[in-house]
Amino acid sequence: MNQLPIDVDAEAIFLDGTWYTREDLARKIKSMIDAGDFNVARPSAALEALSSTLQQVRTLSFRVTPDLADALNQLATRTGNSVGQLVREAVMQLLTQGAAPQEALRREDTVKSAAPTPPEAQPLQAQLAPPEPVLMPGPGALRAAGIDPNSVQPIELTRRAEPQGQQQGDGSENRWFKQ
Repeated sequence: MNQLPIDVDAEAIFLDGTWYTREDLARKIKSMIDAGDFNVARPSAALEALSSTLQQVRTLSFRVTPDLADALNQLATRTGNSVGQLVREAVMQLLTQGAAPQEALRREDTVKSAAPTPPEAQPLQAQLAPPEPVLMPGPGALRAAGIDPNSVQPIELTRRAEPQGQQQGDGSENRWFKQ
């Protein structure tokens, strides 16, 4: 693949900060030689790459709905690109990202659905976020606040993790602690 960007719509190549057509490059090379500058390797390679690419360009056609065609035309106008450029970029992005997700969708055992399931049709538990943990003060904080720790209902707060290698019931601390 060529290292220099090529605009197939304008039939131009980007070289040294400027877009050149084949005719522009030919004039540049001629003027360099006329001026005694024989270092024409880069412009010559660019001309060769542009000519080679334009000889190999293929035209593809495809059908779209009027809505999609209008949307593509509006996007092309808004971005200053041609519709062809937008389609080429989209295809290139699809090819570079891989087609694995699309292949999975095309398998015969895939269930086809017209639309995703709306949230209200999902079970209520799936819609609810998990409850946030409740923080409870310890006995020292309760005493500092002037509350008798014995008057507060005990609540399970946390579970101490078992050290690796120890089994439950081997005498290690593995129980729920209550405040």
